[in-house]
Amino acid sequence: MFRNYLKIGFRSLRKQPFQTTIFISGLALGLTAFLFLQQYTAFEKSYDDFHYASDQLYRVTTDQLVSGKIDTRDAMSFAGTASMFIEEIPEVINATTTYKTERMVFRKRNQPIEELNVIAVDTNFLDLFAYAVLEGNKKTMLSSPFSIVLTKTQAAKYFGEENPIGKTIEDLDEFNKAFTVTGIIEDIPENTHYHFDILVSLSSYQEDLEQYGWDGYNYYSYVLLDAGATLAQVEKKLPALAKKYIGEEDQLFFNLQPVKDIHLHSDFTFEPQVHGSAKAVNFLSIISIFILLIAWINYINLSTAKAVERAKEVGLRKVVGAQQKQLIGQFFFESLLINLFGALAALLLAFALTPYFNELVGSTVIGNVFFNASFLGQLAIFFVIGTVATGFYPAIVLSSFQPINALRGAFSRTPKGVFLRKLLVVVQFAASLLLIASTVIIYKQVNFLTATKMGMDTTHVVGFERPARENMTRAAYISKIRTFENALLARPGIKRVGGIQNMPGGESFDINSMSGAVSIPGKTDIIKSTVYLTGADDNYLDVLNIATLAGRNFDREIAADSNAVMVNTAFLKLLNIPDPNQAVGELLQLREGPNAARLPIVGVIDDFNRSSLKQQVEPTIFYYTQTPPRSVVKLSGEQMTSQLDFIQTTYREMFPNSPFAYTFLDERFAKIYAADKRFGVIFLNFSVIAIFVACMGLLGLSSYLALQRTKEVGIRKVLGASVQSIVLLFFRDFLWLILIAVLIGIPITYLGMSEWLEGYAHRISFPWWVLSGAVLTLVSIAFLTVSYQTWRLAILNPTSTLRQN
Repeated sequence: MFRNYLKIGFRSLRKQPFQTTIFISGLALGLTAFLFLQQYTAFEKSYDDFHYASDQLYRVTTDQLVSGKIDTRDAMSFAGTASMFIEEIPEVINATTTYKTERMVFRKRNQPIEELNVIAVDTNFLDLFAYAVLEGNKKTMLSSPFSIVLTKTQAAKYFGEENPIGKTIEDLDEFNKAFTVTGIIEDIPENTHYHFDILVSLSSYQEDLEQYGWDGYNYYSYVLLDAGATLAQVEKKLPALAKKYIGEEDQLFFNLQPVKDIHLHSDFTFEPQVHGSAKAVNFLSIISIFILLIAWINYINLSTAKAVERAKEVGLRKVVGAQQKQLIGQFFFESLLINLFGALAALLLAFALTPYFNELVGSTVIGNVFFNASFLGQLAIFFVIGTVATGFYPAIVLSSFQPINALRGAFSRTPKGVFLRKLLVVVQFAASLLLIASTVIIYKQVNFLTATKMGMDTTHVVGFERPARENMTRAAYISKIRTFENALLARPGIKRVGGIQNMPGGESFDINSMSGAVSIPGKTDIIKSTVYLTGADDNYLDVLNIATLAGRNFDREIAADSNAVMVNTAFLKLLNIPDPNQAVGELLQLREGPNAARLPIVGVIDDFNRSSLKQQVEPTIFYYTQTPPRSVVKLSGEQMTSQLDFIQTTYREMFPNSPFAYTFLDERFAKIYAADKRFGVIFLNFSVIAIFVACMGLLGLSSYLALQRTKEVGIRKVLGASVQSIVLLFFRDFLWLILIAVLIGIPITYLGMSEWLEGYAHRISFPWWVLSGAVLTLVSIAFLTVSYQTWRLAILNPTSTLRQN
């Protein structure tokens, strides 16, 4: 029997090569795209899943309430949070405190090397986070001050093939002393929310730990709960602990966030790095399902469209004694063959496209698919599901025909067979409409982010870290920096030079903040909120062309400016001051009490986005400093390479112990939106695949339906019908299906994309014209696909078509 199934199955596939090609290629494309996207979404959801007891691992965050509502959610906590949780909460069995450094500068073979991914951790860190220790004692290697642990790659970078344990690396920046290498760990995997290349002992920062205590939350703290403990049990105890250790004045409260949720579900400020988007991942999951469904629908549609031809076969086989279960087995076996060939083709296609897919998503999500158990397992599962899904209906329906009706071809005229095909075509059209419109809306939003003015001009502006102060006095350091700046300004093509505490285009953690009371005594109420602070010199605003709305800029010639501040309009909105001029000359009070600092406001500047347009502009206080750690330089745009070479040469001549690395500010902002751009490109590519697969199915279906109506076409031509009228007549049947799909697809598109746009503080208005354009595009694609097959039939000589039929 199996041999008979096989013979008939192959004969059926060979009989209709065009439809068979559509079957197999559609399934191969659909399966490949589906499995690629499933692997990617699984990778995005796997962040921090590899840690020991990851389900019980939480990050302690800090919420601030204003008027009884959450105003700010901060990913950081206090220096003493971790130890306090261990002491006060029995359900917490371990905890760790970490501090993300802005950068460290080490010496390598007499060359300064800047390291940006360095975090300071305590001795518990490697107990909570499951990174394999290759060399050193995990319990003690981070216990002593000025200890350093390198990843495997960093160890090779600094020491080559030598054993680095016990050797030293000299810090040239903050500490200006040697760190002893006490351990080596495996490289950190991509799928973690907290990347680093180097660990240093937190005890190296003991002075800062003791100084800030419960006054500032600048640390990332993590706790491990007992296996029998629940989050709800621990959360009940947190308000009392906040009151006991922080006090009630600033309305700050502890919160626990599952570590596994951070990458996709965190909306906290001061995240250690840019995280992913659950909405984006869900959108891609939906696309993957659409693509696979469209491929399956193609098979079911074409199978049922061929019912008239197969029904005659069924009738003949029943007449000679075939049983229904044998016919069901035959049709299921044919479905199995199609899905098997589709799965094998998908495997080969995935193998060929894996490097391009990994490049597209920006991560090594898939290795060699032939050795990827997850990929092969999913391929096998959906091969089985596809076989059942695409084979069930045709097998049951076709095998159930009565011989006399089957031989008459009555099925083709029954509403049941026609309704199924129409329903599935509507699903395809609705999915295609959703994908076309969504792709355009995503493109417009991403383009809006990159094209919108940030409130400053970053064109031809480069930024770089200033040198370490080393052993110079403050006055000597300031003098040397000004000599460097003057040397740059003397160069034609270098227009302006300024200094800033926090470089624009940075990540969310790249700024200081203060939570507590702020006010202008006698003019505003006391507002308890989180405000942001950054230092700048008196040239910074000019370099970036940031507008001063009221008052003046800082002036190094005015000694009193050392205690003065400027604020942005977002800060004035926080204080409910509508007119910037009303704030100039007033004293800004930070915190409460008789000893609270009162600083004169000398100017108000226009809002500018220092980071992503996904977020609102932060209420920011700018204080004057002559020693900001970063420089920004405005270039003319001419002979850029020569200007950059000059800056680098001058810097290295004056500061030989400091590394020099510059970045263009517009490139920094581009990196912020890299994930959004990547999402848009992924969405576009796979939407095109989905629409292409749908078109393949529509082409095959229209071709087969046109052949079924060959006799009708011949009669109409004899009666005087034109080719154009026949094409329009055939397309009218599909036009009604498109209209139904539009009625279904437009509300779904509007609701889905409106929700996605809500994730951006700055976003486009919903572009209704896109829906009209998507409908027009869908109609055009359907018309071209259907009319091509109809036109080929309509141009034939009616005498030949009537003779053959």
